[in-house]
Amino acid sequence: MKYLRIITPTGWLIIAAVAVVMFGLTGLARPSFLGLKFDPFGIDARKIDRLESEVSVLEREAAGNAEIASATQTFHTREVVIRELSRNAEIDARKAHDAETPLDPDRVARIRAADHRLCIVAPVICPDSDLAGSRTDAVPVADDAG
Repeated sequence: MKYLRIITPTGWLIIAAVAVVMFGLTGLARPSFLGLKFDPFGIDARKIDRLESEVSVLEREAAGNAEIASATQTFHTREVVIRELSRNAEIDARKAHDAETPLDPDRVARIRAADHRLCIVAPVICPDSDLAGSRTDAVPVADDAG
């Protein structure tokens, strides 16, 4: 406090003037610092518009990602259900009382053609070996000689 007594009234005026000028320059650089809402160049309005557009884009991306996730989950669920139903149907067909009875060759050809069309329409439900045609004969064919 001893040092403050050395400053004369003129010194206090100079200190006050420097403080006012520095505070004023700070206020010109950012008027909201002084609590003023003066924005002659619309800087804040442009920033708000830009941020709102970014939020809008992010909201659309989030909605799109949610739709993709939902569609993927639905597809996966359907694939699992179809595979399980197919597996159960195959097991039931193999256990049927007439599972070892040979079929007419024309009927076997029609069944294989239907299976092939199904694999073309929905390849996800057919194993890769079915599409390549390397499937073993699951349906016995009746011999014409026998």
